[in-house]
Amino acid sequence: MLKRLTFLIVTFLFCTSIFAVGEKDSIPEPKKENPKEMFYGPTVGLGVGMFKFYGDILDANYGNPLVSNIGYDLHIKQQLNAYLTAKFYVLFGVLSANERSINRNLNFRSSITVGGFALAYNFDHILPEKRTVSPFISLGIESIEFHSKTDLFDGFGNEYNYWSDGSIRNIAESDPNAASAIVIQRDYFYETDLRELNVDNFGKYPERTFAIPLGVGATMHMTKNIDFTVGTSFHFTFSDVIDNITDASTGERIGEQEGNGGNDKFLMTSFSLSYNFLKHGKEEKIKEFEEDIDYLAYDMDDEDNDGVIDFIDECPWTPKGVEVDEKGCPLDKDGDFVPNYKDDELESRKDAVVSRTGVEMTDDMIFEAYQRYMDSTGMFAETETRLIAANKRKNKKKYKVQFGEFTGSISAELIDKFLSIPDVEIKTFGDSLTVIAVGDYDNLPEAIKRKIQLTEEGFEAAIVVEEEKDGTFTSVGDAANNMSVDHLPTSTISSQGLLFRVQLGAFSKRMTKDYMDQLGNVIEIKGNDGLWKYLHGNSFTTMEDAARMKINLAIDFGIDEAYIVAYKNGKRIPLSQAGVKSSAVENIKTTNKTYDKAAIKFKVQIGSYKNQLPTEVLSMFMSMEGVEQDEIDGGLTRYTAGGEFASYAEAEAFKAKIIESGIGGAFVIGLHNNELIPVTKAKEILAE
Repeated sequence: MLKRLTFLIVTFLFCTSIFAVGEKDSIPEPKKENPKEMFYGPTVGLGVGMFKFYGDILDANYGNPLVSNIGYDLHIKQQLNAYLTAKFYVLFGVLSANERSINRNLNFRSSITVGGFALAYNFDHILPEKRTVSPFISLGIESIEFHSKTDLFDGFGNEYNYWSDGSIRNIAESDPNAASAIVIQRDYFYETDLRELNVDNFGKYPERTFAIPLGVGATMHMTKNIDFTVGTSFHFTFSDVIDNITDASTGERIGEQEGNGGNDKFLMTSFSLSYNFLKHGKEEKIKEFEEDIDYLAYDMDDEDNDGVIDFIDECPWTPKGVEVDEKGCPLDKDGDFVPNYKDDELESRKDAVVSRTGVEMTDDMIFEAYQRYMDSTGMFAETETRLIAANKRKNKKKYKVQFGEFTGSISAELIDKFLSIPDVEIKTFGDSLTVIAVGDYDNLPEAIKRKIQLTEEGFEAAIVVEEEKDGTFTSVGDAANNMSVDHLPTSTISSQGLLFRVQLGAFSKRMTKDYMDQLGNVIEIKGNDGLWKYLHGNSFTTMEDAARMKINLAIDFGIDEAYIVAYKNGKRIPLSQAGVKSSAVENIKTTNKTYDKAAIKFKVQIGSYKNQLPTEVLSMFMSMEGVEQDEIDGGLTRYTAGGEFASYAEAEAFKAKIIESGIGGAFVIGLHNNELIPVTKAKEILAE
């Protein structure tokens, strides 16, 4: 296909060149008012942009068009007349989509090559003739070749199994051996050919199709030969199998969400530079003299009013009232190059060395000037007092504790658990990534204490992070995450207890960024029911404070639909259980989990590491009894010592021994059937 397209482009250039020469020879004389209007040279351009796929994976209207894959554009254009341009082009790039949700997990990546032809209209009929920027719209036809693959296995050959807690593991969640499953990570290497996989029995379908591109943009004429173009084009393909999902696809992999029923599409947003090979001759413009202008008056102008016209004034801008010579320069009676109006000694000796004020310098004055010039001690220098902020304090690092990271929707139970924490911070990055964090600490030990507390409350993947300038979080490292912090008191903030929040609503469509910025402190989180939930960022310990905030939202922003919700001990509860009398009926789904008293155990955690253990830590662990390791969420490995304890008191006693041996970051965790639960919950079940 590329060879055929290259031949067409070369043929097009050759024909247009002959056409241009023939047209030039056939015209007897150009029109005086626009002699070059009929000549247009070929233009070659190169562009770069972003491809965004819209198909059955992630649905047709999902995602930011600027967060996508890079693509390249090579084109040749020929202007046909003042308003119409023909364009031959080749596009190279990658289309991809990754869908991660509670219902299904799909991904694909396809290398595409596009060759096409389009006509562009630049609105020349209605815009000024001489303009720097020319908007345009375009329409064309193109051929697309694609080769789609998917990522189903990691680098070690393990198949991805997506669990309901948001992790990826090597064994299915329903497998009888699921308890021994380990967490794996996607390697984003697309190793499986979708057409050869033939999941939906589509057979050997052709991996090429046609498309209709519809574009819009603007061209800036930087020079007579160089143009800068910014534009976007939407490509409506005639195929629905680029992502290998159609409305006929079936099976567990697409869940309850069927294909969208339309053909696949993609968007390209790009900018390009192009060069026009038309030669532009130099135009000599001769301005005619206007009879009503007195040109002699310009020659007699004297801007500094010293009596010497500007045309012959060698010293322009002479101060007012200063006597000048015939050249317009201030008089210098003694010829010491200091004008009289600045000279404090008007009759200095001929060729004498004088100061800046025209005073003849003595030997002592010359020696002092020499000393000043050579001085390095500051003895003769003129000094001034300045406030120097050399020891100005640098911005301190800020630490937070991250205990959740999701690339899809989140279960209602987890959302309630997160919102039960008073200072929770929920950040969304892009279209899918959600990060849960708490705290704002200016020293590392306080943050580590909070991390230990969250782990004891059942948030197993808690790690200490630093907040970067762009708002993202970076781990402080394994060594810092497990340092000794016994000398600090435990944080008083926890997810246990009663608190109130103001919920702005739950919507099927996401709020716009502009509206979010206008509201300010707002929590945004997507549940597995497909709804985007929005709450005010503040939490309240009393119903009165929450009601006051609800009224303020109605007055300041006109949000009359906001309502108050209550949380207690990690769950959302009806307002009636929170001691609030209300006539409204709340729609709250609660799940009552039963616990087996015999299945409650305690362990002493001595560290959690994301990478390989440091040598000194490994040697310390090897000297201890009963060291075990477990893979947990977030790519962490948890290390415990002493085995299992039936009571909290026994675990605390062993923890004290561990701390005495030099591991200050040890703490007690609670387990129910090897699943982490808050220590307070475990003690409550055992009635300790």
